Amino acid sequence: MAERVLATPMSERLGKGCELPLEDSELLLSVCEVLRSRVETAPTAARDEAIFFYGFLDEPTRRIGLFDEREYYMGELALIAGGSNRLLFHREEARRWLDRAEASFTRSANGLAHVARVAYQRLALALEERRFNEVLELAPLWVESFESMGLAEDALKCRFLEGIALGETSEIDGAVAVFLDICRRAEDQRNLRLIAQASNNLTQFYRALGNFDEAMVYARKALPLLKQLDNRVGLVKLQWQVGSILREQGKLNEAMRAYREALDESRAVGMRGDVAALHLVLADVMLDAGQDRQAEWEVRAALPIIDEEQMVPEGFAALSLLRNALRYQQVDRKALRELHGYFGDSQA
Repeated sequence: MAERVLATPMSERLGKGCELPLEDSELLLSVCEVLRSRVETAPTAARDEAIFFYGFLDEPTRRIGLFDEREYYMGELALIAGGSNRLLFHREEARRWLDRAEASFTRSANGLAHVARVAYQRLALALEERRFNEVLELAPLWVESFESMGLAEDALKCRFLEGIALGETSEIDGAVAVFLDICRRAEDQRNLRLIAQASNNLTQFYRALGNFDEAMVYARKALPLLKQLDNRVGLVKLQWQVGSILREQGKLNEAMRAYREALDESRAVGMRGDVAALHLVLADVMLDAGQDRQAEWEVRAALPIIDEEQMVPEGFAALSLLRNALRYQQVDRKALRELHGYFGDSQA
């Protein structure tokens, strides 16, 4: 029934109350489960659906279930909207939805565990905004909190953030140790999703250590799992990493093909932030390959997306320099690298 509801155009749902019992608590539970599974497959669609159902429930007279089900579902839907917006680089929107999620969860039963899930998303947002000291301070505390509540998967997800922050602060060996431990624990839990994501991150950090053979071992481990899980967001990140490995091995044409695959996948999923970043990365590689004109086209493809989505406001100076250079049909290499650095490297 949840799949049937989601397949019905939003504009038609409210008029089909007899066929589509949107106020049914069990149906809403299933809708939330389906949307959570789609955040990494189709984040734009997951966000839009979560916002629709949140708006439907945000009626003061709407009666859902017998107790606090309405507050729980509003929190869950707001959390899905916040997480999806985070993946789509809409960070201010992500913050607003996470605030709504917390406000709803505090009025529901077992609120502490759900508020902790909101805290994880906020910590992930801090990581993406490169507030690494904050992540390194708070992630271990949240790991302890999740473990005390018996939420083993959420504890490992917090360790992900800690591992990435270690890598970003040049503690690469520490990051590798964290992700190897995550892999072992995820295998004990038979959690394919976390195994795939940890392997994806090990690909990145072994690349950073210059151990390309080991990086490709984990890339090959992650690839079939990500396909099995239909984790298209993870596939974008993995293809991005493979492109970077090939680039550092001097295989520029193969690297450009891998980056292009990541670009096409990110465009299909609706990850416009990654689309813009990959255009800039491709431009950088093309400059290495002596393809200056093609590099200029890639930059020109990225800039409208950055403007429309109001991305990386902290990179405004680099953006201005890059745009000015394009007036003379040139690419400012320093500004290019500074700008795509604001998107961060690809991280699972």
